[in-house]
Amino acid sequence: MFDDGLGLYLATSAFALAVLIHVRRYWDSHSGSPLPPGPTPLPVLGNFLSIDAAQPWVTFNSWKSTYGEIIYARLLSKPVVVMNSVEVTKDLFEGRSHIYSDKPQSILHEPFAVDFNVVFMPYGDRWRLHRRILHQTLRQAEIHSYHAAQRRSAHKMLFSLLQDPENYLSHFQMFIMSFMLPIVYDYEPKAQEDPIVDAMTRYGDLMVDNTAPGPWVVMETFPFLLQLPSWFPGATFKRASVKCIQAGHDIQELPFQYVKESMSTRGTAPCLVADALNRMRLSEEDDGMTTAIKEAASIAFAAASETSTSTLCVFLLAMVLNPEAQAKAQAEINQVVGKDRLPDFDDRPAMPYLEAILRETLRWHPVTPLSTPHTTTTSDIYKGYFIPKGVLVYANIWAMTHDEKKYPSPDEFKPERFLHEDGSLTSDTMLLGFGLGRRSCVGRHLADASLWIAIASFLAGFSAHKALDKYGMDIPIVPKFSSGTIIHPEKFPCRIVPRFPGASVRALTHLTGLEQS
Repeated sequence: MFDDGLGLYLATSAFALAVLIHVRRYWDSHSGSPLPPGPTPLPVLGNFLSIDAAQPWVTFNSWKSTYGEIIYARLLSKPVVVMNSVEVTKDLFEGRSHIYSDKPQSILHEPFAVDFNVVFMPYGDRWRLHRRILHQTLRQAEIHSYHAAQRRSAHKMLFSLLQDPENYLSHFQMFIMSFMLPIVYDYEPKAQEDPIVDAMTRYGDLMVDNTAPGPWVVMETFPFLLQLPSWFPGATFKRASVKCIQAGHDIQELPFQYVKESMSTRGTAPCLVADALNRMRLSEEDDGMTTAIKEAASIAFAAASETSTSTLCVFLLAMVLNPEAQAKAQAEINQVVGKDRLPDFDDRPAMPYLEAILRETLRWHPVTPLSTPHTTTTSDIYKGYFIPKGVLVYANIWAMTHDEKKYPSPDEFKPERFLHEDGSLTSDTMLLGFGLGRRSCVGRHLADASLWIAIASFLAGFSAHKALDKYGMDIPIVPKFSSGTIIHPEKFPCRIVPRFPGASVRALTHLTGLEQS
């Protein structure tokens, strides 16, 4: 009985989908201008089977040589436009931001707890409110006030790497948490079994795993998958949804209630949540402001943690695989900083090669290779092509950072591509991964500063090398990356070796000025 009903539902869904596609194709063909070029779609399935679901950005990039810098495709019922160049992305996201700044709304946003995420919000008053709350704390003019906290967190990371180098992923995560939680919540995380850290980590992992384009399209096309009971065999989407909803609740409530309790009892230092609540009280008007503060704060932390941790893992992989680049950066640190202290933000302008290392890390393997989709608020004509209203628009960051004309041998890690012959930096800042236009990442300046101090501190204190087998030979590394909206290298074996004299906690304490906690 259940099987018969399910079969009828699938057949009806397929028929309705075919009708919808036919109507859309008819409408598009009568627009007066052709759609952007793209591969010929199959009935019902469209181009879904032609795309690498784990790495769709690679597929879209491979189509660039055949179809060009702007491509039209269909993933089941979803028409998509993919931009494979910086020029096209700037033209649309910046030059025509009034058309391309919206985000598609999905029946999946609430079941997977991303409905309160500013990245997925439609362009409108709610998004503006969240953006304003975040901007107050994360705007560029405020970043210098966080340098001391970022520097201290980087130094704590060095202590952790000295004592337990194999657990580098956790140390990178704690580096981000140890300055972000005070900035957002005036909360000092515990080294182990911290309920707020655990909640944030759990939510971040679930968000990344469950918002990939491939599974997202499948669930939107067949929404009954989310109606199955969680105990039903194969109901993986439903079980993931239950976990996401709980995690989304936890990251909003646990740290927010901590701040409220602190404000009413022992007082709290300036932080995003306390400052926003105080501004709200002065205006004597809530009107949903409390909820917005709670939501914006939780996403400020979650987004920063996932992207920055993943980028530091890419950096570590690059250093292990490219020892000559690591040695050049360390020579520059020795020359500018010396060996009696660690790098500080004031040293940044004097170390162009280190800056090139950071830029090449962002280019070599961008951790957000395919932007979250935008959607058009009205139809548009661009370079003679018709772009329909409501189409999903993706910026393929991977294609832009692996453009062979701009970055020859793009799969190689070559920091020198960001340097002139005289050693000075080029104007290519490599901030594509933070987005373009009105929906660019509001925390990009904080992220840039945190990545720089972490990389500079690591290279001043440590070297990264391939792990050795029992015969003392290098263990080969074949890089593998996760899938999802934010990607990272899968854990790889490596040796993290101290550079400072004595290789002891006492020596590191002298360099950092910190006592071991």
